Formats: sequence, structure tokens, C-alpha cells
Amino acid sequence: MTQGHEPLSIMDGNLQTDFSTKTKRGIFLSRSLTLVILIIFALALVATAFIVYNFAACPRTDHLANVTKLTYCEQSKLLVIPLSTDSTTSVSVESTTSYAETTTKEVDNTVTDVRLPTNIKPDSYLLKLTPYIIEGNFTFDGEISIVITVKNNTNRITFHGVELSFNKINLYKKEDGKEIKIIRRTEDVARQFQILDITETLIAGQQYVLNITYVGILNDNLHGFYRSSYEEKKVKRWIAVTQFQATDARRAFPCWDEPALKAKFTISIARSNNMTSVSNMNMVGRSPHEVLKDYTWDHYAESLPMSTYLVAFAVTDFGNMSDHNFSVWARKEALPSAAYALDIGPKILKFLEEYYKIKFPLPKIDMIALPDFKAGAMENWGLLTFREIAMLYEEGVSPTTAKARVASVVAHEIAHQWFGNLVTPAWWSDIWLNEGFASYVEYVAVDAVEKTWKLMEVFVLNEVQSVFKLDALTSSHQISVEVGNPEEIGAIFDKISYGKGSAILRMMNHFLTDEVFNSGITDYLNAKKYGDAEQRDLWSALTNAAREKGSFDADVAVVMDSWTLQTGFPVLSITRDYKTGAITFRQERFVLINETNELHNSSVWWIPISYTTAIEKDFESTRPKIWLRGERSIVVHNITISENDWLIGNIQQTGFYRINYDQRNWEMLIKILNDKSRFEEIHPINRAQIVDDAMNLALSGRLDYTTALDITNYLAHERSYVPWKAGLVALGYIDTMLSKGAYYLEYKRYVLSLLNGAVQELGWEVTSNESVVRAQHRVDIISTACHLQHVECLEHAVRLYTNWMLTPNPDAYNEIHADIRSTVYCVGIQAGGAREWQFAWERFLVASAPSERELLLSVLGCTRAPYLLYRYLDLSLRNDSGIRKQDTIRVFSAVASSSIGEPIAFNFVRANWLRLKEYVGSVSTLNSILKVVTRRLNEVHEYEELKRFVGESCSDLGRPVQQVLERTAANVQWMQRNYRNIVDWLLEAEKTKTA
Repeated sequence: MTQGHEPLSIMDGNLQTDFSTKTKRGIFLSRSLTLVILIIFALALVATAFIVYNFAACPRTDHLANVTKLTYCEQSKLLVIPLSTDSTTSVSVESTTSYAETTTKEVDNTVTDVRLPTNIKPDSYLLKLTPYIIEGNFTFDGEISIVITVKNNTNRITFHGVELSFNKINLYKKEDGKEIKIIRRTEDVARQFQILDITETLIAGQQYVLNITYVGILNDNLHGFYRSSYEEKKVKRWIAVTQFQATDARRAFPCWDEPALKAKFTISIARSNNMTSVSNMNMVGRSPHEVLKDYTWDHYAESLPMSTYLVAFAVTDFGNMSDHNFSVWARKEALPSAAYALDIGPKILKFLEEYYKIKFPLPKIDMIALPDFKAGAMENWGLLTFREIAMLYEEGVSPTTAKARVASVVAHEIAHQWFGNLVTPAWWSDIWLNEGFASYVEYVAVDAVEKTWKLMEVFVLNEVQSVFKLDALTSSHQISVEVGNPEEIGAIFDKISYGKGSAILRMMNHFLTDEVFNSGITDYLNAKKYGDAEQRDLWSALTNAAREKGSFDADVAVVMDSWTLQTGFPVLSITRDYKTGAITFRQERFVLINETNELHNSSVWWIPISYTTAIEKDFESTRPKIWLRGERSIVVHNITISENDWLIGNIQQTGFYRINYDQRNWEMLIKILNDKSRFEEIHPINRAQIVDDAMNLALSGRLDYTTALDITNYLAHERSYVPWKAGLVALGYIDTMLSKGAYYLEYKRYVLSLLNGAVQELGWEVTSNESVVRAQHRVDIISTACHLQHVECLEHAVRLYTNWMLTPNPDAYNEIHADIRSTVYCVGIQAGGAREWQFAWERFLVASAPSERELLLSVLGCTRAPYLLYRYLDLSLRNDSGIRKQDTIRVFSAVASSSIGEPIAFNFVRANWLRLKEYVGSVSTLNSILKVVTRRLNEVHEYEELKRFVGESCSDLGRPVQQVLERTAANVQWMQRNYRNIVDWLLEAEKTKTA
């Protein structure tokens, strides 16, 4: 095309004004002849373009440089390009018979039927890969030999392959080595299928061998087989790593890329001699590369049967440390920071072997910390991959809380080695079995290994109360939900699958007992190991275990299907008749926008009800005393309780539901909570539950805000972390809604009055060997105090930040304790200007510790200068800025975290939407960004602007963007219903305190 435009540019600039010119040979062209020649030339161009358009509109080429053209096929549903001598786009395939190639492009991009045909099953893969990293080519050569078994007679083989350029494809009968001729290869782009049509019928029960050589791309989109880089001593170093969950193994090798289609893998990786490789299994040998002089083959043992999404390999120049069969890998400069992961990893592994009562089946575990990694971590069997921040902990540089984070993520991924890897969900619909179980067991395991942290109490905050917010939306989804295309599959890796999944497993553990629960889990794993399963298989194993122990008389499937196959969760209203002693328990669905009864009256759950009274004060017995067995309500007469005593339901919030009481019971709870000498008679988890339930019942219109806010008064003398955190989160919503209003000052004064005691007790001084929970409590309390402009807090933070700026070598000497840096940095940048911001930016550019880099990324959004916020957002979309693509969300979240930054971030997203889409290349990332930049929208006109933007630009983002719209609508409704009432309460509270 470029060459075709050159004559026009010459004509435009260099031809004489009389439109005649002289050639080098002295031949003159008349004006008319020149015009005729130009017209003929133009017509020739048009004709050529038309021919090219018709014959190459759907280009299929297996040359790497043209792989991206696959996505341009828009003109026909099927285009056949014969493999012949005059076809410029044909593929050279070594086979006894040439075959044609086909590309299919669906006009409708919302294809949902993406399951592979069931006539073929892979048995084993022999995979050889040669990635070109050092050369800067960023491609890889692949050779694969797949043994397949035919399940039903067929003359077609369908498998997955994306962005792969095929060179040779051969098919043989395994029994005698006879080659089977291939007629054509078809690519169904929409379904990511490669389809081979065969000359003869493949016979059911027989095995065949499919050999393919191909070329792929080491992309920079953090999925499939991708490239990553880091700097060491100002030298850029490249590595190649994998991330295949959920549907990206097909980008690295041709495969049957569905979780139930397990097979054995034998992998060989070629790498340059100055690098190392690692994969799922142990290395069994090395050999020189046949062609590449400075390359060596690393050969790995055959794996156990596993899903394609769990295959993993990495080629790096990292260092490693080992403890017997357990090894950690990281950049050599960062390797000492992997010591804690290496310390706790084997302890977690040993505990889980005892917990599951099944030995870890692989010969080794490697954990590797990667500079670029989209997820937090990934459970690849035998090779766990982590974002650096999730695996590296450096004493004195990382905050104490980072230690708990590393422990939890390591435990989560090791828990998957059984639940997910040994036994895998048959389809992504039940991915919650993987993620919910690992999210629950990570707390169980860390609680067993690091007993002083009491992480099981924190579970209620992080998993139960946190996920309530998402599950209260009508646009939430079932735990077990039908999904089809890759975007739908990616969208369910959310708080429902992780948080709600873990919460209902914890609930089940409590109503079945530890003994029954653990026994059923072990039976399930043993029955299904090396295979796939559905949630009904787990329910069956747990039901059998319960019946053997005689501890539960219902079918677990009946109980749990009400939690996994319905969207949302219930609120249980407990209403007491104080004269007769009768107590009514009634359930309905809890929804955020509480406008119609039809929605929440259509769902009922099996609800385990535990409770205690003022006389009993038994907060340890969490087994249910009553069940709502799918009934709307029941009336109970045999509960012994005085009419002047309180009742508390859902002990330690083990059930996944909220509690609402009648007004008199609420008032009795307010009374005991406000009694400084008696409030601790209530378990701290239930104190947190009371605050969280009350504030969210008020938020949805089920409880008067006067009652809910009266409960928060007691926090002035609360000193425990869990109730305070619940209070800060609940009050934080009011903070967000009021932050742009005229009465934010009254809100700040009220919350500061609650904080004073906790601020004084915790202080700024961090003692040695301080518990993780206390460290987190200090961070929350002090950061909130500074956020609300507590004078002493601001002065102290500014002083510490200024002193750091004046240090001759601030990168080597930083006396601010790691636990309080987040607050100090943020306040210092917020109170300062360009100088303070630039100082933090320069520290970010040279920081090597992952925790420090992550912290600086967050606090750079604290500035109040709009031009700096715009600058920061712009930097996050530039490859050369130093901000990694994986951290783009963190930048937008940081900017949008204040009332000043949120409209700037939202406006930037709208103005740069196409640029943003092109840069991040991920629907899930776009959804996350849209979510964080719209949290504060609460006016009608803001909602209308958002709705218009979604309709025009991002209606294709699926369920998550609908959740953003619903959450914003709920904010608008909240302002209309509650703003005035809360302002009146705050004004009255201020009068009472000053009276």
C-alpha cells in the first residue's frame, strides 16, 4: 500500500505547473497524455484494491508477522484458501496429501457455545518449546505430539489454538504408525477452535498421534506464554513465564483446553545457557540443543494427569533457595526476601497433608515471584507463580501486615494442590469449588501455623462481611453459574466464587462439625483424585460422612443447593413477643435497592440458626439450635429468655446471612454495648456483626439510621480490631457519600470523637514482635484519623515525611517504620505540592522492594493537585513510565480514592477509553477500573452520565459493568432517602456532646 501512494506524492509536490514533464531520456509527455496515464493508473489501483479486498479480506497466514491479521476477517463466515502453488497465503505442511485451510469468523461476537466436541479425548502431551528471549525476537518454536483416544467414530478432530502459526500437522495411527491424511484445517476464530477434517473415519476406542510444529508469540499481555522484564544494575533483563487459567494454555500449545480433559504432560524447554527453566515436574535430564549453539534442553518428568490450565513453565535468570523438596525462586537481588515464604511454605504443606489426610502427590514444589503477573498468584501443580508482592517479605521494609498476606497467599495456593489440582471441577461453572475452598482453608492453615494471629476472626471481615456488599446487588450471580465464552468465565473469578464460596463452606463446617466435614472432604478427594468432579459429588461425600457419624439428618445437597444455586443471601428477622415468649424467625432476600418485595420473596434458604441470650452468654456453641428448612418463617415457643434480656443470633457469624431484630431487642443491645464494663460479654465477632448488620440494614432501608448510628457510639470504648474494622468500613460508606456535601465537617467531628481513645492507645510507636492484628489495627485507626484531619496526626506525619525528604540518601535511610509509612507518605504528599509528589515519584522509580513500590504507587494518588493527578493517570498508560501494566488498576484506584481525585479519574477514563482498552487489553481490568472510578457517584446527573457512557462505550463488558450501574443507582437512592436523616442525627449528636 505504501508503494502505491508514492506517485501521488510526487505528483503533488514536484510536477511542473503545465502538467508536462521530461524524463531522463528526453521524452516529453503532453498534458493530455499525462492525464490519460494518470487515469489509467488510478483505475488500476482501484481494481487491485478490489481484488485484494475480495480475496484477502480474511487473511490466513502462518507467518508469525501476520498472526494478528486473523482478527480482521469480517467479510464472510467461511473462507477457503486452497493449498496450491499460486496461493500466497498458503501454509507449507509436510503430509502425504495437501489440505486446504479455512478461517471462520462469526459475525456475532457473543458466541456462547464454546465447548469442544466430545468425540476425542487427549491422553498425553509431549511438548518441546524454544522461546527466543535474549534475542529480543519474543517468539517461540513449538513441537507437540498428542496421543488421543477416539470416543465416538469421527472424521474430524477439533482442538484449541490461538495466535499460533502452524508449520506441519501430521496424524498417525498409534498402533501401526500409518499416516492418516488430512483434507483441510479450519480455524473457528470466535470459538478459538482448530478443526482438522480427515480422509477416513477415526475408530472409537483406538488411539492416534497428532504431531504439530508451530510458532507462537511471547506476548506482553500477561496471559498465555508471555514475556516479562526487570532491571538489575540499570540493565534490562527479559524472562518468559506462563499464566494459563482460565483459557490461555491454547496460546502456548495446541490442546484440549477444558478443565475436565486431563492428560499427562512431558515437557522439554530449550533455554540459553545463562538462564534456567522450571516446570510442574522435577527435571530428569539435560542435553545440548541440536541447532542452537548456546542453548540447552531441560527435560522434565512426565506429570500426573492434570488440566491444561495448570501446566506451567518459566525461563529466567533468577536465583533460588531450597528446603528439601521445597524451593523458592526470585530475582537474585530480591531472593533474600523469599526467606519467609520458604519458611512457612513447608509448614503449610505439612499441615495440609494432615488436614486432607492425603500426601502431596508430586516430588517437589517450586514457588516463583514474578515481576509482571496479572493475578495475585496461581496454583499450577508443583510450580506456584506469584506476583512479587504476594511472595516476598523483607523485614524492616515490608509492613508487618505484608507477612500475613504472604502467609495467606502461600496457604491459598498450596491448598489448591489438592482442591483444584488433584480433583478439578468438570467445568468452570463450579470454579467456586476451587476458589471457595482454597479461600477458606488458607485461614485454617495459617491459623494453625501462626496461632497468635487469630486469623479466623479476621475471616468474618475479609470474606463474609466483604462479599455481602456484592451479593446484595440484584446483578450478582449464583455461586454455581453457567458460563460459556472466555469473558464470562473470567468474570466469575470474583468475590462470589472466592468470598461467598469460602463463607458457605465455613458455615457448613460449623453445622456438620469438624470431624464430619474433614472426613467428607478426604473421602471426596480420594474418590475423585486425578479426575474431575461437580459440586454434587462433594455434597454426596459429605452426606455419607454425616450419616456415618449420625450427626446430621438432612441431605447436604438439599441444604447447600439453596446457597449455591440461588443468587444473593437472606436477612433473618427475629421478632419477639415479650408477653408470651414466642419468637418468630422470618427470612427474605437482602437486596441493596429495597423497592419491591417480589424479588426477595421468591427465594428461600435452608438457614442454620444458632443463638445465645443474656443469661447463657454462650458464644462458643456455633452448631444450629433451629433450622429454617426452606420455609419462609417459623414460630418457636421453647426458648428460655426473660423479657428484659437480649438475644443474639448467628453466633460468631458462622451463617451467611444478616440478622434484624425487633426495636426492643436492638435497644437492649445498644444498652449493653454502651456499658464500658459489660460490652465485652459479647464475643468480638458478634460485636462486629451487630455493627455491620445494623449499618447495612439502615443502608437498605430496613432499619432506622438513628438506631444504627446509636450502636456506633459504643466504638468510643472499643479496643478490639475486628469490631473496629467493621465499624470503620460501615462508617466509610457514609464518609464517601457525605464527602462532597455541606455537612461533612459534622461527620468528621463525630468519627474523630470515637477514634480518640483508640488513637491514644495505639500511638505511632511500633513495638518489636508486634502481632499482625495489632499492626493492622494501628494502620486503620491512624490512617482514618489523618484522613479526617486529626491535627496531631497530620502534624506528626508531615514532620516525619519532611525529615525523610531532607535525608542525604533517602533511598538508603528511611527511619519511618514500615507499618506507618502508608499514612505518613499519603499525608506528606497531600499536604505538600509538586516537590513532595516528585520526591515520592523518584523514590518509586528506584525502589526495588515490591512492598515499597506498591505503597508508593498507592500514595502518589493522595495529592490534591489536579494536574499531578492527571499526570499520574497518563503515566500509568505509558510503557516507558516505570509503572507496570499489572499496576494500572492500582493507579486509578489511588487517584479515585478522594473526593478530589474521583471525578478526575472518571473524566480521564471517559476521555481516554479507547486508549485504555488498547493498553490494558483485558476486559476484567477495564471492569475493575470502571468500578474504582465510580465509587463516589451519588447524584442523579452523575448516574445519567455513567449510564450514557456505559451505553455508548462499554456495554460489552458484561455483568460487572451492570453491577457498577446498580451500585451507583443505590448510591443515588441512599442520598435521596438518608442524607437529611443522617445530617440531623449528626447535628443532634454534636449538640448532646457540647451540652
